[in-house]
Amino acid sequence: MRKTVAITVASLVVGAVAALPAYADDAKKDTQTTTERAGQAIDDASLLAKIKSNMLRSPEVEGLDVNVDVKDGVVTLSGSADTQTERANAEKIASTADGVKRVENRITVKPDDANLRPAVPPAAPPAMPGTPPPVAPPPPAN
Repeated sequence: MRKTVAITVASLVVGAVAALPAYADDAKKDTQTTTERAGQAIDDASLLAKIKSNMLRSPEVEGLDVNVDVKDGVVTLSGSADTQTERANAEKIASTADGVKRVENRITVKPDDANLRPAVPPAAPPAMPGTPPPVAPPPPAN
């Protein structure tokens, strides 16, 4: 009986010792994964800062109207632009930054103000009843 218990305990110890490298590898992988994720988050934050500062410095983009998000090197642009050219310039600024894998441009172009104004100015309001019609000014003296 004692011999069986000793053999069983010895087997468990040997099995546990043999399994330790596998657990150590898993722990090492988890640490590497966590470290890689932290490094990627720092890279993303650095990339975001570079892109946003370039947009704010550019005379071709209204940087305050453009939002920039970065996740794993993929840049997402959102917000608004006055023209299609401004939208394209924002994408160009983002895509030329080192470390960018891809740019998703979700910037919307603001409607043209001319399209929002009426084509014909509104007519003058009708005169009140009993009001004489307007009189033309006298011609200039020669």
